[in-house]
Amino acid sequence: MIAQNQDSSFDGLNQATENILAHAIWLAEQKEKMSKTEYKKLLEQHSWKGEDKRYQKVAAAFKHFKSQDLSQVEPATIFRLANNPKKYQSIIDELQNLEEINQAVVRELIAKQKQPKEPEQEQPSIWRRTRDGRRYCQIPPIHETDDRTGTTLQKMMEEEGLTAQSIIAEAVALRQAYKEGRLVLVEIEEVVPDVTYTNSTEDEEQELPFGTWTYEPAPEKDDWVVESDELEEVEPVVSEERSPLEELIETFQQATNWEQIREALLVHEDHKHYAWSALTPIEKKRVRGLMPIEVQKLSEAKKAGLIVDFKELREGVYQVRRMGNVLGEIVSASRLDAFLAHLRCDGQSFA
Repeated sequence: MIAQNQDSSFDGLNQATENILAHAIWLAEQKEKMSKTEYKKLLEQHSWKGEDKRYQKVAAAFKHFKSQDLSQVEPATIFRLANNPKKYQSIIDELQNLEEINQAVVRELIAKQKQPKEPEQEQPSIWRRTRDGRRYCQIPPIHETDDRTGTTLQKMMEEEGLTAQSIIAEAVALRQAYKEGRLVLVEIEEVVPDVTYTNSTEDEEQELPFGTWTYEPAPEKDDWVVESDELEEVEPVVSEERSPLEELIETFQQATNWEQIREALLVHEDHKHYAWSALTPIEKKRVRGLMPIEVQKLSEAKKAGLIVDFKELREGVYQVRRMGNVLGEIVSASRLDAFLAHLRCDGQSFA
């Protein structure tokens, strides 16, 4: 008697699954042939507004089955498969090839799908995030037998007063420009020293060091440039987004007054050395023609070793860093001569 009741109970559950599938397919048919208004009215009449969505998913997932094919699968599992079609589509497809479908078979297929797959090899990423969600770039350690990259970078930092980040940013920008064809190597007939800002006529010809990089288009012809057919064949690539280095180089090349250069240097201070070295002798000479006398004096003081560096904050106001001092001091144009004279009195003199 008890066994008979148990069988009857399971048969009732099987019938429930069949009814769910039959009702789902019927709802899908009604929705397809009725207008939106008619279908909405049908749901409201049976207090089913919003309840049909789960059944529409069942109809979509099992549209290739007959309701009796899945009668031995319990209702919750039917809804589970239908509510995640992307996740369980492979299982639903596999069920179509089986002669008999029951709850145990479906559970086994779900369990197999959960088995961990071998993790795909991820490309190494340099991106990290701060606690507030901002993204930053972190370069992995560089291992070399001769420590060449590290020693060169350290030397640049100490001699030029730049951060490691700014130097690496400049290097990446130059390499990208080279890859895009916007950078060519100009060979020089003899090795000459590089000269920073100066007003000396004697130094005007000593501009580009051997092998200095310069941006396309090629510089105007002068005695310093070795003519080459290869340079004429290079087609400059125009990038939609310019790097800070490229923007500063363009300002040096196109500025019509010193105010334009001053504003660009305030924004791209870390890139000034590389931008200046990318200019041709003719371009450097033109920039010097725009340079205020105070900037010329400070440039000569830096060249002579009286100061480490300087920055023009606004017209006639400069931030100057002396030798041995970490922080700079503010010097106005009106007291610049006295300031430089004081440095000479401290035992330093121009070379």
